[in-house]
Amino acid sequence: MTEPLCEDKIIAFVKQRIHLKTYRHILSVGRVMEEVAIPLRLRPDKARVAGLLHDLHKGTDPNVLLQLAEEYEIPFSETARIKPALLHGPVAAEVCRRELGIDDDIYEAIFWHTTGKPNLNKMGLALVFADFSEPLREHPESKRARELYERKGFFPALRYVAQRKLEHAQQKPPVDPHTQAFCTWLEQHLS
Repeated sequence: MTEPLCEDKIIAFVKQRIHLKTYRHILSVGRVMEEVAIPLRLRPDKARVAGLLHDLHKGTDPNVLLQLAEEYEIPFSETARIKPALLHGPVAAEVCRRELGIDDDIYEAIFWHTTGKPNLNKMGLALVFADFSEPLREHPESKRARELYERKGFFPALRYVAQRKLEHAQQKPPVDPHTQAFCTWLEQHLS
């Protein structure tokens, strides 16, 4: 993405494809992405774009997600075949690349925001945090993540978020192998 995408174009693009609740969520994630972009040395405009586009396929029927992933030749785990909702990030990333021309940083962030992965780029790390902790999220863990961010900074808050996501996934097996690997990588590289 050499020039910033027009926000009006992005909003129009997503608004016709998602539910109102998801629309409010992506606006909130976009704001959090702008906030965390500065300490991570990311461009706030690019970070906001990732936040606005990340859940483009959040409400898509699971069978359609599987069909689109296969059509786009997106590699996915057996876990994603069992839990197709995990594919909403990869499918959204591919659609945004094809239809909006997003760059590789935004693509990777959107693609991996559902599971994480070792060596995820900073944009992706920011999106994992922002998606979980945005202020419209009502669960106590989101509030705790925001408090950790304020008190201790981004990386301790991100580790907390990744651990909660892993614990949640473990309650509804199977766990995607990328999620476990992401948590292990964070512990090894951010401690």
